[in-house]
Amino acid sequence: IIDKPELLSLGGEKRAIFVLFSDLEGFTKMSHAIPPEMVAKLLNRYLDMLSQVVLDHGGVIDKFVGDAVVAFWGAPISRPDDGARAARAGYAMWQAGEAFRREVAAMDPGLPPIGKTRVGLHYGEAVIGNFGGANRIQYTALGDSMNTAARLEAANKALGSSVMASREFAEASGLDWWRPMGRVVLRGRARPVDLFEPAPDFPAEDRAMLAEASVLSVTDRAAAVRLVEGVAGRHPDDSALGNLVQRMQQLEDGGTYVLG
Repeated sequence: IIDKPELLSLGGEKRAIFVLFSDLEGFTKMSHAIPPEMVAKLLNRYLDMLSQVVLDHGGVIDKFVGDAVVAFWGAPISRPDDGARAARAGYAMWQAGEAFRREVAAMDPGLPPIGKTRVGLHYGEAVIGNFGGANRIQYTALGDSMNTAARLEAANKALGSSVMASREFAEASGLDWWRPMGRVVLRGRARPVDLFEPAPDFPAEDRAMLAEASVLSVTDRAAAVRLVEGVAGRHPDDSALGNLVQRMQQLEDGGTYVLG
């Protein structure tokens, strides 16, 4: 930027990027119950942990919105393994959130409990560039892909999950650790999204059964429900699978569930 100040000119270009949205459940509630100095200390510690995850995986930190982190891969420099980097970062971000929860609990058992970190992942086109005015500009990404990732993050609460990606993201990531988790219409959206959850330690046989159920949900809902119930029965503590069973029993045409 020092050598080429013209790079700071306003404007953008359309690029396909991997987008990550995260949010910390319960932090706002806790912030009302503790002194402002403690809020700042905890928030800075949390954002530092999550920022390091993004940077370690080669991502760009777009912005912080309270305790939420927005990041993307694929711009300004695109790499062949951006999808895998973004996917692993999303999973590692959830793990960092769990470590933060344990850290806060050990720091002061009297603090209100903090919830889990939720992550949404999507791959699609966005306009990337410098936006702002004459006195202040920001390098950021704009477009529907950003909104979809944000909706996926928020959907985790209703889905009983922590990290959720769209089909576009899962297929472009090049990883084989995804398990299909149904098709939903996200809040405020019209087009359905096929959901995929990272599950690196999930049995291959159960992963295949979920994929078969996803196909059958369009033509034979009862058979799809039986398959998912069988998988969920082998993992009784898996809240996301339990939620999937409930959703499969209430599908609309096209094997779609509308999130309220």
